[in-house]
Amino acid sequence: MPLFRRKTYDRSRSLAQAARARKRGQSARAIAHYREVLAHEPSNADVHRRVAPLLAATKQGEEAWASYRVAVASLVRKGFVDQAVGVLREAAGRIGKDRRVWEELSAAELERGRPMDAVQALLEGGRRFRARRDRPEAVRLLLRARKLAPEHFEANFELAGLLARVGAPGPAATILDQLARRAVGRSLRRVRARQLRLAPSPASLVGWLRACAGRR
Repeated sequence: MPLFRRKTYDRSRSLAQAARARKRGQSARAIAHYREVLAHEPSNADVHRRVAPLLAATKQGEEAWASYRVAVASLVRKGFVDQAVGVLREAAGRIGKDRRVWEELSAAELERGRPMDAVQALLEGGRRFRARRDRPEAVRLLLRARKLAPEHFEANFELAGLLARVGAPGPAATILDQLARRAVGRSLRRVRARQLRLAPSPASLVGWLRACAGRR
């Protein structure tokens, strides 16, 4: 007769223990109980949805994103795209320094027929990556936004600024030239000011002064 009897899996018990631990602020213990369930039910979207924020709070971002993705995919399959967007927005708030979160959020906004919200998600994501080492991630998000809305002012304007900072002044200048042909008022002044900073010259100075005077 074995000295130790293997514990029988009991989903209800594990979930109840996880809920109690979470209520007490015992995140590690709650995660362990949720993992007991996921070991037997790896596709349980509801449990992934519960454990994801705990993983994020304990700096386990990769695992948190994996659980968020399972939860989101399940909602999308069931046709609950609005709820999926809500889960992705939670993920963005908790693990926003992961470019994939913003790309998935943008795709979900497109899925529910909101292209401008999709662009805005990419812009919002790009602003999370301002540190020097993170700028390439921001560039990728803004390039995606520009692809969705080629004439979107903020997407182009922010992309030009980032390109200049990552050592691509030529593409930045091209984007600013394109914006200057379409922009008016305050937008034109912003473009001309950025052109002046990017490539100071008599011509760019004159362009900025004309824009400040309300002239093209």
